[in-house]
Amino acid sequence: MTLTRRQVIASFISLAALASAAPAAMAASADDYVHKLGVEVLRLAQGGSRGDKALQRRFAALLTRYINIPGIANFALGPARANLPAGDRTMFYDLVSNYAAALFVWYVNDFQGSDLKITGSSQQGTFTMVDSQIVGSGQPVKWRVGGSDGAMRIVDINVQGVWLTIAMKDLFTRTLNASHGDFKPLYARLREADTW
Repeated sequence: MTLTRRQVIASFISLAALASAAPAAMAASADDYVHKLGVEVLRLAQGGSRGDKALQRRFAALLTRYINIPGIANFALGPARANLPAGDRTMFYDLVSNYAAALFVWYVNDFQGSDLKITGSSQQGTFTMVDSQIVGSGQPVKWRVGGSDGAMRIVDINVQGVWLTIAMKDLFTRTLNASHGDFKPLYARLREADTW
């Protein structure tokens, strides 16, 4: 399955939360967490333009605060995670964060909305699934949130039916298969985001 940048970024606009409190209280906290992130994404997108490197850095900082980038990157690597050179881990996570931020900047015009409306939430095992919609575009976004109050992180996001972790897994698997497990081409592929 080949995924477009639009599908991957669409995926980035939706994510979710895990709770140690009662389900109803946790859902409310997850709703608040997702809404806060969504509003910040929309705020950054206002007046932004494709290729704006300063905006890309601001998105990278935002993603670092709200999204479990190492968790998403490790899940996407699957069994290949065991072969990721230990000395490259921090660099790899930084590349994944920068790649994700570049996607937001590439499709910045798609995030021109006035608010993120939470339309529902539900417990799914240890996670809270939060459904939302961008007010203005009507774009639906699903969020999977993990963690508890004070330590919540988005662990996956779904836009246009595509989950971020699945889209990343497809990219990582294809690239590593083509390179016979050599991570350097994957690093290079992620660095291409700086040239968009």
